[in-house]
Amino acid sequence: MPASTACLSPAAAAAPSAPPGGPLGGLAVLGAAAPLANRLAGWGARAAPGQDEAALRRALADPAVVAIAWLPPGALPLRPPAAIAASLLGADHPGLDAGDGWCLTAATARRLAAEGAADAAAIGARARAILPRPAAPLVHRRPDGAALGLADLPSAFGSALPFAAPCGEDPAIAARLLAGAAPRAAAPALPDGLAPIGPAPAPRPGEILAVLVVRNEAMRLPAALEAARALGVDRFIVIDNRSTDGTRDAALRAGAHLIDAPGDYPASGFGIAWTNAVLDAWGRGHWALVLDADEQLVFPGSDRAGLRALTRHLDAQGAEAMRTILLDCFPRGPLAACRYQAGEDLRAAAPLFEPPRLRRERIEDFPGTLDYGGVRERLFFPEADPTRGLRWLRQKLFNLGLRVPRLRADPRFLALAPPRSPTLTKLPLIRWREGAALLASTHRIAPMRLAAEQPTGVLLHYKFLQDFHERAVDAVTRGIHYDGSREYRRYLRRLEADPDFSLAGPAARDFTGPEALVALGLMQDTEAWRRDREAAAG
Repeated sequence: MPASTACLSPAAAAAPSAPPGGPLGGLAVLGAAAPLANRLAGWGARAAPGQDEAALRRALADPAVVAIAWLPPGALPLRPPAAIAASLLGADHPGLDAGDGWCLTAATARRLAAEGAADAAAIGARARAILPRPAAPLVHRRPDGAALGLADLPSAFGSALPFAAPCGEDPAIAARLLAGAAPRAAAPALPDGLAPIGPAPAPRPGEILAVLVVRNEAMRLPAALEAARALGVDRFIVIDNRSTDGTRDAALRAGAHLIDAPGDYPASGFGIAWTNAVLDAWGRGHWALVLDADEQLVFPGSDRAGLRALTRHLDAQGAEAMRTILLDCFPRGPLAACRYQAGEDLRAAAPLFEPPRLRRERIEDFPGTLDYGGVRERLFFPEADPTRGLRWLRQKLFNLGLRVPRLRADPRFLALAPPRSPTLTKLPLIRWREGAALLASTHRIAPMRLAAEQPTGVLLHYKFLQDFHERAVDAVTRGIHYDGSREYRRYLRRLEADPDFSLAGPAARDFTGPEALVALGLMQDTEAWRRDREAAAG
């Protein structure tokens, strides 16, 4: 809570700019139990045992005490210590009601204690009777008084109040609250010459972030940012690898934070190192949507409930990431005949998709399996289809070899891997924390918790527009994608053999919304998510 919302008494003195012993030096807190007492003590406050009259008078007898507070059972801090000090020290805050916390200057508390009974409840009641009513409480609570769960944390952080109570028994709740209340360290030095252009990101607690690595994406970027904003993204961070086509202007017009990335894209792991560094600097404790400029996220009910409701649901399920598949979208006719312009509706320009026959193959890394198939495999990588020839037998023998540790580490054996089409699996929505990392874009990430039953999503993929031939030539010429742009060499051969190339085949159909994708089995809905999104929609 900002200091301006505190209720100042005539006797209140200005809070010291550097309290002795830490940001909360001079504050005594009655009845605080671990872990609150330990955290407050680390910030310089005294955690006075008990909340009876004897405890209060012992605290007031200490000349070093400048303020005294009481917090309800199960309270934990929501904000860093400097922000809490600005809310508590030097001002009288009697609390909104008996369940709220209170904090009084030592002078006010001594005056009230001289008038009669002086335990925590009596002092709080007397303060509320004679002091002006504050504009906001000290403690964030659920309206029904129930214990806060994981699903309540976004609204708790968004309240900007100093404390939350009562907190549930799940240790993950205390861990996330205490992490959010930790003092904000200076952002670590960014690698590879990364540097903000203009103001650096400063996300507020509870904000949902989106991070994109781009180069010459002026055509698609406005639509990507608008689609993510419509889902509920609060703050955009665009990492730009020295675009020359107006991409930076498009990002700034959309209100994004811009990060200059002057380094070599392949050497950064194709942007992976840049994304990890930016999210480590500004994304910890936040849900982050990691996208390419040609991707738009949909999930069950996303046309009615946004990311705020979805991430609250995932928090309640204990999940830290959401799995998706890429679904290629394309125009009705030849790619060269498409006339899409920046800022227009991509779904109108490329309305078709081909329902993929998905197959799932095991991998050693998280998430344990990857999905393959789809229109790109059919048109550009037909030899990867396991139903063709003896590819299935080759894959089976190769998988058996992977069980042998010596072979698994042998480059000569790994070179015998059966051909694969581009991976469709991505995990673009991640609750970023210490230890989180992208390993291969968002196809493979460091292990994160997934719930036994949780919704999955689809990334609508708008790679195939009129500029695709030009982009394939650039990718091959500069070798800027995996394995020397092997995938783009395939695309280029097909496009140059057929200038009127079109992806639209007999199986193509119009995208009509997320429910159709659920019906096709391309993403998973759950009963719990249906209930939560209906409740969020009111």
